[in-house]
Amino acid sequence: MNRNKLLTALLLITALGTGCSKYTDIRTEGAIAPDEYENYRELMNDYYTLNASVDMPDYTSDDVTIKDSLIQHNINIDFLNAYMWGPNYYSVLEEDNDWKRLYAANYSCNLTIRDVMDSKGGSTAQKQEVKAEAMVHRAYLFFTLVNMYGPQYDSATASKDLGVPMLLEPNVSATLTRGTVQQAYDQVFADLEGALPYLPPLNNYNLFPSKAGAYALLARACLQTRQYVKAGLYADSALQLQSTLLDYTTLQPYGYPNTINDPEVILSKIAGGYHSYSNQFLMSDTLLSLYDANDARYSYLTADYTFDYVHYYRAYMKDKNTSSARNIGPSVPEMMLIKAEAAARAGAVTEAMDLLNTLRQKRFTAAHYVPFTAGNAAGALRMVLEERRRELCFHCTRWFDQKRLNKETAFAETITRKNLLTGESFTLAPNSPRYLFPIPLYNIQLSPSLVQNPR
Repeated sequence: MNRNKLLTALLLITALGTGCSKYTDIRTEGAIAPDEYENYRELMNDYYTLNASVDMPDYTSDDVTIKDSLIQHNINIDFLNAYMWGPNYYSVLEEDNDWKRLYAANYSCNLTIRDVMDSKGGSTAQKQEVKAEAMVHRAYLFFTLVNMYGPQYDSATASKDLGVPMLLEPNVSATLTRGTVQQAYDQVFADLEGALPYLPPLNNYNLFPSKAGAYALLARACLQTRQYVKAGLYADSALQLQSTLLDYTTLQPYGYPNTINDPEVILSKIAGGYHSYSNQFLMSDTLLSLYDANDARYSYLTADYTFDYVHYYRAYMKDKNTSSARNIGPSVPEMMLIKAEAAARAGAVTEAMDLLNTLRQKRFTAAHYVPFTAGNAAGALRMVLEERRRELCFHCTRWFDQKRLNKETAFAETITRKNLLTGESFTLAPNSPRYLFPIPLYNIQLSPSLVQNPR
């Protein structure tokens, strides 16, 4: 099948039936013929369901600012609530689209994992690969969910800390209760490790999981659980399979490749919610201070932005500037930065700097490129984390980074924001309960057994 036909098929495939659960608005059981392998293959080809991801963590992170009363007045109230880390982001009658989107995809994964091996048609190897793809997608979903709605992983408390509902069967009538953070991570690691033997090293399209994608997600999970040596090893395994970088200095206006053609994307996950404000994130002063004016990421992916033609701000506008949706799935630069962080934390300063410099050579022209050097491990680590923030801003990673780095005194920060419409100020202290997204009121109303997060 050629590329155009495949893309047409991906865009036209739905869930092979519709319906909703009273809890998560996912398709009902019996929506596909359970005895045909091809149905499960198409279920894992469902671009809309499996590649759409979250975007709310970009509003809660310290990379964004909304310090203009006119903009605050016009922004969607849900995003303003998230920006202020409010007690609830949505009303009782309104659903949390991030929660809904991820659990809808989880249903498809669970159905495939449970039933594909018993389906008719297709070889055993084909069925194992489809099942493995579903396991990788499910691992991504639970990793994202537990880091939004659960506390930062801590080995001393993870077995008691409340995470998210661990729905592992395609049962739309299940009573929802929250599992633990440890259970979520156990499942993430089990799914990724179990999937690896049955995946190709790389897939024809980055929409589909591969060994590189599984290794990359393992690197993410180990980074977030602060297992830095393992994180570096898994990142290296991913880079052994995929390591191409784009040269930003040679990109022409609107020449940025779309996600499916982007050689840096290891596994495509598109920031969900294409609402009116998603393409212009006003960059915080702290984030802006990290950029050199000659950095092609600054000149190519950001631009001056105005809401009223009077007040101008700098905004991250990759969606608009490149006509390409933001990929928030794992990428080559992310793996290089994870490997560099692991090296810096292990005292391998030269290795960490070499990785940073390899990346930065593709972000600066030769005339403006200056190699990084660090005198010690602490300095190297700080430089890696700053580079990570520059490279991955508005990829829904900064919020998770804030949570894990709050465990270290050197990087913990207190953030204050003001609601200019009410005059109220809001403070986000390190390790605050406000780092946990509130469980959607809509779902609590339908399933009272769900325990709300403290605020």
